Amino acid sequence: MGPSRRTDDGWPIVLVVAAIVALAAWHLLSEAHLHPHLDGVHPASLIPFALGATAIASAPATHRILATRRTLASRRAVAIVPADGFAPRPETVAAFAAGLAQAGHRVGGWTDRPASAVRVRLTNDASGRLVYVIEVPERELPRLRTALRPYRGVEIKDASEVLAVEGEGEGESELKTVRAEMVLARPPSEPLARLPLDPDPLTPFAAALAGVRRDRGEVAEVNVDLLPAAGFRAARLRRRMRRQARRRNREPGLSVAEVLGGERQARGRDPVDLLDRRMLGRALESKLRDGSTLFEAQILLRVSAPGKGRAKMLMAGIRDAFARSADRNYLRVRGIPLLGLDFLGSDLPGRRRRFDRRAETGLFRPARRAVVTAAEVIGFLKPPTLACPVEAVLRSGAVLSPPPPLPEFSPERQDLIPVGRISAEGGGRLVGVRAEESFFTYVAGRSRYGKTEAAIAMFTHLVRSGQGGLFLDPHGDALERIRPYLGDPQVAGRVVEIDLGPGGPESQPAWNLFGMRGADPEARVDAIVAAFAAAVGWGEQSTRAINLTTQAAAALARVAEVVPEEIAPTIFQLPTLLTDESWREAVIPFLPAHARGFWTDRFPLLSPEAVTPVTNLVDRLRTSRATTALFGQSEGTFSVREAMDEGLIVLACPGSGGPREKLVAGLLAFDLLHAARSRAALDPEKRKRFVAVFDEVQSYDSESLAALLEQSAKFGLRGIFLNQDPERLRPATLHALTTNRSHLLVSALNSHAAALVARELGGGVDPAALTRLRRYHFVAQVTEGGELSAPFALRGVRVEDGLGKGSPEALADLRIAVEASGCRRKAVEALAHQETLDARILEALERLGEGEAGAPAPAQRGSPPSALGVSRRRNG
Repeated sequence: MGPSRRTDDGWPIVLVVAAIVALAAWHLLSEAHLHPHLDGVHPASLIPFALGATAIASAPATHRILATRRTLASRRAVAIVPADGFAPRPETVAAFAAGLAQAGHRVGGWTDRPASAVRVRLTNDASGRLVYVIEVPERELPRLRTALRPYRGVEIKDASEVLAVEGEGEGESELKTVRAEMVLARPPSEPLARLPLDPDPLTPFAAALAGVRRDRGEVAEVNVDLLPAAGFRAARLRRRMRRQARRRNREPGLSVAEVLGGERQARGRDPVDLLDRRMLGRALESKLRDGSTLFEAQILLRVSAPGKGRAKMLMAGIRDAFARSADRNYLRVRGIPLLGLDFLGSDLPGRRRRFDRRAETGLFRPARRAVVTAAEVIGFLKPPTLACPVEAVLRSGAVLSPPPPLPEFSPERQDLIPVGRISAEGGGRLVGVRAEESFFTYVAGRSRYGKTEAAIAMFTHLVRSGQGGLFLDPHGDALERIRPYLGDPQVAGRVVEIDLGPGGPESQPAWNLFGMRGADPEARVDAIVAAFAAAVGWGEQSTRAINLTTQAAAALARVAEVVPEEIAPTIFQLPTLLTDESWREAVIPFLPAHARGFWTDRFPLLSPEAVTPVTNLVDRLRTSRATTALFGQSEGTFSVREAMDEGLIVLACPGSGGPREKLVAGLLAFDLLHAARSRAALDPEKRKRFVAVFDEVQSYDSESLAALLEQSAKFGLRGIFLNQDPERLRPATLHALTTNRSHLLVSALNSHAAALVARELGGGVDPAALTRLRRYHFVAQVTEGGELSAPFALRGVRVEDGLGKGSPEALADLRIAVEASGCRRKAVEALAHQETLDARILEALERLGEGEAGAPAPAQRGSPPSALGVSRRRNG
């Protein structure tokens, strides 16, 4: 059903004017003998005069034809998509109608008036849902947007995007089309019914269109063209309706029987006649008393389907939907019935072409004048509301505020972070939030609903823009999506990969939690204890286990300060310290007095089972060759503090499932947070920004996470936290996230979590709507201009949307760069190192104990906190 550019508007006027001029010229020539001053005038000499007169007389009509064609060609259609809870008041609908009527005040509007009607189209999309479309001339789009502002909870989308169907056009030659034009059955002075908004007057139309599938070739359209009448035109229409009412109210002529029988006076008092007059007066009063906006109406129905019977059945359902509007007046199908055998309507060959032209171009030329008020067509002046119970309606989700004026994102904008698309008439606009205003971002919602995709886009853009970052992905799928964007040599040289997932390599970076000289040992101990607590689920009641782990980690950190770096203890020495008495006796002399008291006085009183939770977890780490390669070397080639200071890109997959994987994830997360806090000694200008993505954050939630979240932002750490259910976080952690967040993105949640998030959003969002969000659709609240925005609808973004397609060819270059960094160590090397490490540490401690037990610790004589030593080993 392609649009037609042909229109017959104006040509009859031109032809009439030409005929009048021709007749005038013929009359003048035929009476030439009566006019002496015309003697000798040859008829041919009057031809230029006739042509000029014709051109001048027909100029306005010609101008109107051209203006109408231009306006018809410029008409644009937009889909108005309501929210689930959209429920306007009658006053709001009246305000919308008044806004549309402003088009009637346009100067020069008479020239293209037949092309200026506001078309309300009810049609179906590919899934059989009712779509509410408004079509206006392009110049009227700003006026339409202004008129729509009172409607809270609607989105404006391009109609072609909403109604698009893959493979559209295939098989259209086999479609059968049925047409009908609805007209007023009685004079316009008699009103249609004034329907309330509850139930929604569009409900029968939604029911009639339910199941009409555009992807199957079925298309149903209800086109209600409303031409606003304002000013003098509205006054003239009101006067005309009053005259019609007077004519109908005038007493009819008397019959002969009435005159002879003297029945005139009696008839005037006939109760039925009096009632009819009274009802007619009330009808006119109800139509004109409140000064409601007037429209001239044209209603065109068209249904196309693969079979004629199917098309007629759908058309019958749509016609029946108009029955609710019947009152003193009603809508009927234009045409003549033939004794129930056939119907001569708009499908007649002589009418079909003109009907299609009006339906396709928006030309306003109704078969019969119909004047209606806004109250009579109130159902068509708004999209389906909450009072429409039919499920087959295209809706946008929760009732939300319009999006804030976020800047448009492009890959060149390093000052922005892509967050998603906001609805617009052109198909949506990819927007970003400002990096300088982005500290913590919390994304919650169901699995496979777009959380990780959004985080991938944010993280990838930031690290390609020069920032360092850590993406902690328990499953590894996200890292596969990120790698094709990191192949550029300047980016690939900063990449560090920790892959402990299934199928990962045995060689890993060497990361010794106790091996960094000059690092803050207390921060390292706190990170290790927090990771153990999160992995095993220790809470406030597990004081003995937490204290034992703290004492053991602090002892190994002290040992790392006194022995040579090449034999510094690793996490795998924890079981040795807890279970080997001779090894422990060699460590105790190097500990502070309060720590020695624990190991000499209280530790012997513990039962053997007290150390089991700690040793079992470390033993599980040791069973994995890849994990041994990561944690089993004394001399490290990687540290989290180094990654922050040098802007490295850390892609970490600790694996998913059991406590071992949770422990690795927790060690990364808490070491990062404590490393950020350790940058307090740095000049604020030297604290490089470092973005960290924590997927499945509940896996390493612990008592200390909330405190660290509240303190680490000032030291350059930026975080993106993801999880499915906010209620799975500890209350203190959730409170810290929601209090310190810059941005909040929420997809579909369960009812309990939805109620919690709705309160956090300020109470302006219906919790039930959060449970019904579709995939890749979010309710977002962001920081813009230093203030939190109102909640608004956001379409999820993929990394391809923001940065274009990745380069799979660059994966080989990335692998080469990672291997050439000198950071990775083979598992066999770590295993061999661990075989003799306990004995070498014991030997070194015994040697130091004989001559240097009372000497100052090497850490007190060492370098200040930095990662330069590790950095040199990494690059060398």
